[in-house]
Amino acid sequence: MGRDPLVYGAIVGVLTVGIAALLAGEFFHGVGYLVPVGGALALLAVGGLTAAIAREPVPESASDH
Repeated sequence: MGRDPLVYGAIVGVLTVGIAALLAGEFFHGVGYLVPVGGALALLAVGGLTAAIAREPVPESASDH
């Protein structure tokens, strides 16, 4: 479990940067290229979060049913 906080922290950081890039690309003129870049970063972060959650072991209480 030593790496888990680092993995989730990195994913949240990438998601934050992606959303910030999306917002900056929409708000400021001349940096429209940030919209696809931010969208790609946010999409990768969501995929990474999904993969990180999928790697977690199933709790014993959930496997009893």
